[in-house]
Amino acid sequence: MKTMEAAELTEKISNCLKEGNIEGVKEVLLSSHATEIATIFHSLDPADRPKLLSSLDTETASKIILELEKGQRQEILSGLDPEYIANIVNEMDSDDAADLISELPEDEARVVLAKMPPEVVKDVVTLLRYPKDSAGGIMQAELVQVTNDSTVRDTINWIRLIADEVEDFYEIYVTDITDKLLGMVSLKKLVLANPLIQVGDIMEQVPVKVTPYVDQEEVANIFKKYDVVSMPVVDDEGRLLGRITADDVIDVITEEASEDIYRFAGVQEYIHPIYTPILTKVRLRIPWILLTLFGELLIAVVIVHTFKPTLERIAILAAFMPAIMATGGNVGLQTTTIVVRGLGMGTINIAQLFQLIFSEIKEGFFLGVICGVVAAIIGGVISMNEPEFIKLAFAIFVSMISAITATSFIGAAAPLVLYKLKFDPAAASGPFLTMFNDIFGSVVYLFIAMLIF
Repeated sequence: MKTMEAAELTEKISNCLKEGNIEGVKEVLLSSHATEIATIFHSLDPADRPKLLSSLDTETASKIILELEKGQRQEILSGLDPEYIANIVNEMDSDDAADLISELPEDEARVVLAKMPPEVVKDVVTLLRYPKDSAGGIMQAELVQVTNDSTVRDTINWIRLIADEVEDFYEIYVTDITDKLLGMVSLKKLVLANPLIQVGDIMEQVPVKVTPYVDQEEVANIFKKYDVVSMPVVDDEGRLLGRITADDVIDVITEEASEDIYRFAGVQEYIHPIYTPILTKVRLRIPWILLTLFGELLIAVVIVHTFKPTLERIAILAAFMPAIMATGGNVGLQTTTIVVRGLGMGTINIAQLFQLIFSEIKEGFFLGVICGVVAAIIGGVISMNEPEFIKLAFAIFVSMISAITATSFIGAAAPLVLYKLKFDPAAASGPFLTMFNDIFGSVVYLFIAMLIF
């Protein structure tokens, strides 16, 4: 949707809502996709958002709710009647319904569940038992399941009966009478098979399956590795619990990428630039900021007490400290990004620890030599009028090599060590690496300068 079109639609909807013209709202939105309507929500007055949602049929409203940011979704739901929320949830797949219920206050969630059909509540409550970032947390209960003694004809008839309840399926899961997963049949193979034979005679082996407590990031990697569009979830005894679909995995990939980016910045939770309260944003960001501030103040204390005579004698030394620290930091951040991404994608494993670290140290050294030569030449030219400009250029050269080599080592080693210790490797980057580089780069640079001047 173009910006101008969105602005025009927003204005029209706002005017209709002010006039109480609900039919006018429906007419404007009739040809709009749920994603486009969700975009319009961002521009509407907060008081108009519940009105707009209430004017739509529950199926469309459920799709819009899922497209909204979590903070905005909670804001809108707080202004809706529990019965209407229950009707919206009824239109969702069980995994989306469970996610929405989990976002409601506990008392309100109970009220909404009480107004929903028992069979839907059973599926939702079952999914809520699993961690949100696990296979069980992202699976949906809706699937096509038949026993191995069912005929092809009976299976096709069964699919016709439940087609409206199961969205976008391509496989039929075959189980025994105890729900133990035996195999699967593709929709194409089922349609082309002899109607009188049993499904068990044409079923294929399931290429991959997971248990409900497998981490969602591992699930995404399995999808990529096996190139599947859906995957069954089974319990420890092999009984079929649900399925995970490709659209769920796309959401996981987006979520995991966002989490890594936030952790790179030293923020441990999702922050929406508009809907997250100011005090919450401050609380989430202040720990790393205070830690890095402490580190930088430590640098200042060390410099004042140790290198003050050197700086007073050769003041131009201070001019090149930012270049050394920034270049080392950039190289270290590149290294950490590559390693964390490799761990997340499964292209790097812990068995390659020493090989990877040694490779990054060599790469950092060569990068340091190149950057050191460039910086030393420029530093020498700038300080040519100084009596000891050659010594200054040499100090810049050696410090650049040291800083880049060290941050390459830390940038590779820190995420790998954290991964081995079962911590999030993304926590090793961003503020931590910046603080280390500033301390190491400045101290080494001034220490070398102190020795040679």
